[in-house]
Amino acid sequence: MARRTSYVDPDKLRDRLISLVRIPSSTGQEDTAVGQVANWLQELDVEVDYWNDGMAALLRDRRYPGHEVERAWAPVAVGVVRGEEPGPTILLTGHIDVVPPGDYSRWRDEPFSGVMRGDRIYGCGSADMKSGLMAAMTAFEAFAEGGRNFPGRVVFAAVPAEEDSGLGTLAAIRAGWKADACIVPEPTMGANGVPDLVIAHAGAVSLTISVPGKSAHASKRLQGESALDHFITVYEAMRANEKEVNEAEAHPLMRIHGLPYATNVGVIRGGLWSSSVMDNIEAQVRIGVPLSETIDEAEGRFRKAVMDYIKDDPWLSENPPVITRLASGFGSAETRRDHPLVDALAESAEEEFRKDTTISAAPYGCDMSGWVRLADTPTVIYGPGEIELAHAPNESVSMEATYRVARALVKTTERLLETPVEDMKLKPEVEEQD
Repeated sequence: MARRTSYVDPDKLRDRLISLVRIPSSTGQEDTAVGQVANWLQELDVEVDYWNDGMAALLRDRRYPGHEVERAWAPVAVGVVRGEEPGPTILLTGHIDVVPPGDYSRWRDEPFSGVMRGDRIYGCGSADMKSGLMAAMTAFEAFAEGGRNFPGRVVFAAVPAEEDSGLGTLAAIRAGWKADACIVPEPTMGANGVPDLVIAHAGAVSLTISVPGKSAHASKRLQGESALDHFITVYEAMRANEKEVNEAEAHPLMRIHGLPYATNVGVIRGGLWSSSVMDNIEAQVRIGVPLSETIDEAEGRFRKAVMDYIKDDPWLSENPPVITRLASGFGSAETRRDHPLVDALAESAEEEFRKDTTISAAPYGCDMSGWVRLADTPTVIYGPGEIELAHAPNESVSMEATYRVARALVKTTERLLETPVEDMKLKPEVEEQD
């Protein structure tokens, strides 16, 4: 089968990436950006599926992960190129939403400027992950323009709401989109100047913990029960459980991170008056989900750890904290090291970058989890951005790296289309996320 990398046009890739960065698409406001991607797909001789999945339907889905940003729907754009013979389905997909840019004064340029200096394009979402999304679309376009003399089909999907629990990927899965192998080009640029190939990632679940106290006048503090003091006891339980979970992790790629499954208190609210003993504290907490656990199992483990820790506390044993789920976030996910997807991408990346590809795991979650857990699709992460620049002022990405990743994705897809479908199944023990 003829290589299609010659169809990867660096000028078109650059211009589209700049154009997309210039469209503000904070989570919940992705319509215009998804519409632009749909327009680009319409210009090709491919099948296009472009729709809005309503929030009412998503809320009713048993797999609904929760969300924090209000929206009416989740817009999704999908393109399909079919080969001349039966074969596997290869999916290239990424999210189009970005985190809000925050304080504009911390940016050298307007956050959605898309300005280019030297090799780098600057702007909110450039690294996470509009560069990866455009690399994926460019690879998809190479199959649309390079003739249909290949087996199987190539699918490209642009989804919203990855930054808000992965609702967009759930919408795509609900619409029936599945594949035999999937690549998510999130930022994975490594220390050696080439992207790592991420085959596993931790998950996360967000919880609200309400710790009760008993109000009293500050001058009679001992007559009250400070919710702050009791929250500190709960916090000690959280830290003890975090330590236990991380020490038990045996996966070598996860252990590299030192703390792959972090527990973090992100928000604390409590108290009404400085002269009153605090009678309640509410905290929003993010806990890591190990590779060996589902989200439900991780939440159950955390609850048990907290309750076991406080069982002998005179106040908390009688007035236990109330723990409720805020959002499911992402489950953990893993694709085995010897999977054909890993081999094909590692070989293609080494050809393109002329350096060894590091196989790694990530301590954060992304849409890989949805495809693995909900759609039973072998998935890896490989993209041109640097995770250190994501969600930060003056975010930027290398245009050369984006171009090289697009070519690597073309080569990987070519290899996978020649791989028997039966060789690309996930291990039987990978179970669907409840």
